[in-house]
Amino acid sequence: MRLLLVDGFKDATTPTQIILDELNHLSLSISTLNLSDEGFGYYMSKAERDNYHNNDGENLINPSQIKSAELIKATDGLILYYPLENGLFPPIVKSWFERVFIPGVSFTFTKGGRVKGALKNLRCIHFLVLAEPNAKITKRSDPSKSLLRAIRMNAGLRCQTSLSVVNDLNALGIAARNNLERAKSC
Repeated sequence: MRLLLVDGFKDATTPTQIILDELNHLSLSISTLNLSDEGFGYYMSKAERDNYHNNDGENLINPSQIKSAELIKATDGLILYYPLENGLFPPIVKSWFERVFIPGVSFTFTKGGRVKGALKNLRCIHFLVLAEPNAKITKRSDPSKSLLRAIRMNAGLRCQTSLSVVNDLNALGIAARNNLERAKSC
């Protein structure tokens, strides 16, 4: 199985190494994507915004977008991990979704104008969230859960999802391994 690890931490490589160490014994082909290194720490540029709904397939205009889109389309499983900031996912994660999960990558439109998911290759999606100490997560309005559900709607019918909120950096790897072992189709 091909797995993509997406690092939503700004300055640390430690989370990636912790997760890789835990997944080492599983027979996986793992690719990594560090959002900070790829330049997703900034808002969408005017050119990206202008080309967002470009229907001729030219809406991916910078190398980071192209690389991310290629990795997502070539993977069976996606693990996104990031720290909560004031109860929300960080801006770097939001920027990545706005710039990569666009028409032609994560969804297409039918002739009738209906949205059709284009991530049928995904068999599992796991979010690993590092909560702030003493953080209170409300179930009703959890933005991480809403984001996970939005991606899931564009994936295949049998795609399995999970959202794990941990309070310890070292628990990220354990949560990743446990989620993959529980997901039978991954």
